[in-house]
Amino acid sequence: MNPLRLRLPAAALLGAVILAASAVNLANAAVQHPDKLVILSTTDVKGKTGPCGCHVPKGGLARRASFRDSVAGVYGQVSIVDNGNFVPESDPRESEAWFLMDVMKTIGLDAVGTGANDLRFGYAKLKANIARTQLPMTSANLIDLTTKRPALQPYIIKTVGAAKVGYFSLMTDKADLGAARDSLRVDEPAAVAKMTVAELHKKGATVVVLLSQLGTVESEDLVTMVSGIDAVICGRNVPVLAKGRQVKNTIASYGGEQGHYISQTVLTLNAAGRVKSGLNESIQLGPEIADRPDILERVKTFDVGLAEKLKGQEGEKTGLDTVPSPTPNGH
Repeated sequence: MNPLRLRLPAAALLGAVILAASAVNLANAAVQHPDKLVILSTTDVKGKTGPCGCHVPKGGLARRASFRDSVAGVYGQVSIVDNGNFVPESDPRESEAWFLMDVMKTIGLDAVGTGANDLRFGYAKLKANIARTQLPMTSANLIDLTTKRPALQPYIIKTVGAAKVGYFSLMTDKADLGAARDSLRVDEPAAVAKMTVAELHKKGATVVVLLSQLGTVESEDLVTMVSGIDAVICGRNVPVLAKGRQVKNTIASYGGEQGHYISQTVLTLNAAGRVKSGLNESIQLGPEIADRPDILERVKTFDVGLAEKLKGQEGEKTGLDTVPSPTPNGH
């Protein structure tokens, strides 16, 4: 018998074993800390694309992206969200709002909540830019008066490693909808929350995250009344707290505004991907956080273009060839 005929099958078998072992190792490497789900969040960014002009410059889209990437290098299950109210609050310009949506999509946000300020330019324009960017914006209690249905996606379900995460957003029913008040209404948050949480669980969500534009007290009251919410990102004039709070069975985060901080919620999961416990802290996006180069370049290009545009518009009004350039966004 030719010895090669015996050795070839053995070699093929060994190769298959090595390939299978490699596949297992790769799978294990892909999900580091499989019992942890990390949720990174910002809230009430209000148009800030770059660091503030503070004594210690804080915030900025490029640092937010870099922080997300660094955490993803440590944990295998990382989700990044924004709690809404990202549209500039004072002297708003549409271009800034839609640019923020572009960059949030590039960063890879899993869900974006909706605040009253995000409707500043009207419902139709917001919908058009959601369609353009495919940004995953959600609101469970913002209702279209014509259709009597949710104006945006009422919730989002996404698989993150071993967890199936359900995200939904609530807006205060005291909100002034401004230009959108003729086409939208806001339903009472608690009743909507109960129905939404039940539907998320019915559809298999093992973790439920509320993006809340209700303020501190109303956010905490709601998760006390409504069971089944594992984490709440508190927004709408919420202060920065270094450590989050455990409110009944929900871990609550308080990340302040303008994107100066990113809030990190670490949920410990059981074998079924459900939450056993959670911890939260807010981390300052200071100079020690490196800027992600591609996002930094996009922000710089946008700010220069915006400054030139505003300079030209001011020149047309005054009849002057040159006027002082505006301060870059975020400074």
